[in-house]
Amino acid sequence: MSSKKPAKPVQSGLFGVPFRCPDIDNLPLIVDPQGAVEVLAPGSVYQPLLLKPNEEGIDVGPGQLDEHEEAFVRDLIRRLYPAGNHPKSDKTPLRWGDKEMWLQRNLEKRDDSFRLRVDDSDWFYPDFIVWILDHGSRTQTFGFVDPKGLAVGAVGGWSDYKIVSTLYMPHVVERQLAASGQKVEFEGKEWTFRIRGVLVSTSPYASLSTHAKFLVYDEEGHRVAPSEADFLRGRIVFQKPNTAYIDDVLALLTEDSVVDHVLSLTARLFGDPYWIPNGEIEHDVALRRDEPPETESEFVANLIHDYLRPDSQGKHGVWASKNRRRQLMDYAKEGQWGFGAEKASAIRNHPTPCEELWNRKKKTPQR
Repeated sequence: MSSKKPAKPVQSGLFGVPFRCPDIDNLPLIVDPQGAVEVLAPGSVYQPLLLKPNEEGIDVGPGQLDEHEEAFVRDLIRRLYPAGNHPKSDKTPLRWGDKEMWLQRNLEKRDDSFRLRVDDSDWFYPDFIVWILDHGSRTQTFGFVDPKGLAVGAVGGWSDYKIVSTLYMPHVVERQLAASGQKVEFEGKEWTFRIRGVLVSTSPYASLSTHAKFLVYDEEGHRVAPSEADFLRGRIVFQKPNTAYIDDVLALLTEDSVVDHVLSLTARLFGDPYWIPNGEIEHDVALRRDEPPETESEFVANLIHDYLRPDSQGKHGVWASKNRRRQLMDYAKEGQWGFGAEKASAIRNHPTPCEELWNRKKKTPQR
């Protein structure tokens, strides 16, 4: 990557204010022309969080962590180093199998803090940056983790800005990087660069699962409580007394699900007006763009309601597909080409209702 200094952003983006960072070579800089998206990572801004032993185990700095933040750090280190032989130097990465990991506090409202926002919401400052380097696949994952009492800290449920910022905005940022044409190089080789986040719920599953705004649709259209597996697909992990939940946190930072794929399509939909859908999920997402105006947060939340919970066969979006089939029935009297009757059974049993509805809507003037 060229050592030429990037243009100064026109206004502040994901960081508090525009700033220059030393040793910026080989780091991705993503700047939206309107300043909506700006990411500088990873590099000298992201120094590892200092870990040092004390009589009780592990202490961290700078500043004081609350009990849940401290529990996350201690659980992470104990999971990675059950024998207690974790690195004592801030120059030494943590090890997760064959991967390197750097951990840093992300202090709120500092000039160099990482932040995310969707629509015109407040800024979301996740508590920790977790930078993972996989030398085998040449993949850098810029991860962020935020321990949060979601029962009171995310009252909007799936449309809450903290949750939408965690689920959706990483895909928006990745598209900005791809659009910039910049390559991410490390140690003289081109690497894949990913951004992913996780919310660690300090509220127990029992209290969060019954929260009305976290309910989702099952395959019959009933509003039901998400299972813990559903919450995982929604990038929410429940903090528990043992350290096993750390495995879920790290897996979510490095692996994607069907839900992530749907949200990646959504970022593409909003970023590319000429995008042509392919397949049932893509056609359903494209149909939603032409339906009553919604904020991006509401758009994302409605997708989560429909796609988070799979049916008994493990298929996602079954209720969304049934809804499209129901809408397709409106065309039964008019016929496929606008004249003559059409058998309802032909529509009811159509194998690709989302694609068929999209095609017919494109041919038929909006009523």
